[in-house]
Amino acid sequence: NSPPSGHPGVLAAFFEARAARRYGGASVDERRRITLECLERFFGPRAAACVRYVDVDWSAEEWTRGCYFGQMAPGSWIEYGPALRQGVGRIQWAGAERAPMWNGYMEGAVRSGEQAAADAVKALDG
Repeated sequence: NSPPSGHPGVLAAFFEARAARRYGGASVDERRRITLECLERFFGPRAAACVRYVDVDWSAEEWTRGCYFGQMAPGSWIEYGPALRQGVGRIQWAGAERAPMWNGYMEGAVRSGEQAAADAVKALDG
């Protein structure tokens, strides 16, 4: 999530599964405290010097309804991933869930779109 320059450094963290259920009802301040304590354990005391904290309840978001991306069952990506990215004639597919890198995230959607556009141009030229 950091810009290409790496400055400022940006981290994204999520409460998932049991932790999401446990802390979903906690205040934003409590989730911030818990998140920073966890990051401090992983990265040391500098991680606690958070400049900005953004808290999103994905279950309350109109278009996601509970998750920030769709996740395939174990083994599905290995078996079906290449087929999901393969075009059909002049039709090219793009999307966050079709990205081989940053799968499920906006960065993956952008990269997937760029690749699909390049493949479409190649299909039209060929």
